[in-house]
Amino acid sequence: MTEPRLRVGIAGAVRGGGFIAGLRAEHERAELVAVYDPIPEAGQAFAAANEVEHVCANFDELLDRVDLVILCSPQQHHTPQAIAALGRGIHVLSEVPAAVSLEQASALVGAVRHSTAQYMMSENYGYLRENLVVREMVREGAFGDLYYGEGEYLHEMKTWHVTPSGDKTWRHYWQVGRDGVTYPTHSLGPLLQWFDDRVVSVSCVGTGRHTDPEHELQDTTILLARTVKGRLLKLRFDLLSNRPELYAYYSIQGTEGAYEAARTIDSSPVVYLNGRSEYGVWEPLEKFADLYLPMRYKQQPAAEGGHWGSDVWPIRDFIESIVTGRTPEIDVYAALDMTLPGLLSEYSIAQGGAWIHVPNPRFFTGGIGVDPSREAPLA
Repeated sequence: MTEPRLRVGIAGAVRGGGFIAGLRAEHERAELVAVYDPIPEAGQAFAAANEVEHVCANFDELLDRVDLVILCSPQQHHTPQAIAALGRGIHVLSEVPAAVSLEQASALVGAVRHSTAQYMMSENYGYLRENLVVREMVREGAFGDLYYGEGEYLHEMKTWHVTPSGDKTWRHYWQVGRDGVTYPTHSLGPLLQWFDDRVVSVSCVGTGRHTDPEHELQDTTILLARTVKGRLLKLRFDLLSNRPELYAYYSIQGTEGAYEAARTIDSSPVVYLNGRSEYGVWEPLEKFADLYLPMRYKQQPAAEGGHWGSDVWPIRDFIESIVTGRTPEIDVYAALDMTLPGLLSEYSIAQGGAWIHVPNPRFFTGGIGVDPSREAPLA
């Protein structure tokens, strides 16, 4: 007997378009049936362009029609909308970050624990072709024991902070209206996947406000992070400086080699493998792609998904998790491992770069009740 297809809904028409290619690839297991956007014209245009049957008047109506909801809404809505969906047994694929406060993070953990549905955060940068190759090289020990990593997200977005009519957008408040690393997961997510580790403390400092001093966010912020296993990570974050973007740069160093992503459009990602590469000479990462890129991720042409093809895979892998009953790779705990260091960076930068503890979301008490037992375990 053929299983019925998952009914999928999208909240947020503009960003929701990034999931169309992945949903088309999963047409035998899922179908996009509904969309909701607070701007009715945006929802209607999305539905017409993508042959979506239902344009919903509100988020509750969207939940009435679906088994799985993709949250493409502004980041402050991710947790409240996820909680609403999970409470009704509806699977949630949430855009990044998972939460915008520690209170939201704790509430999200509680909602996932109480729900019969699955939750996954759609951190797409781990699915970049180069990052998939590096991940497999790390897992097979090509770089030895990793001990240092860097991630950078430099994306000048001043025109995104106000509408053409001059009204402030949600980004004005939630991305540049706070000080710290307010959008951490694109830089941190792939590093945590490669290192198979969790951040336990952060120190964050900034350059001051030079380009757009009316914003709370400093032009460039630097986050240092210590992990459970004693590794050191560094994030560089910048949404304001006058420069071309560089929002997919990574570097790792291990006992047996190193990786450096491309820094400009004129350069290419390179690796050095001790004992395999010519001494002191970088090699193109592409040389190792055929050997290390998993077969699953060779199936989808990059042109069919946004963000260099990476948008295709979060929804595909999430549907696979739902159908097979396995835990998604970026479940609520992994999602918060990628999100919490950014939230705690705000406490650190306010204290002049003081080292701040990052809690383990697996031990949040949300959803366990007042008397944890075998029936209501801690995690």
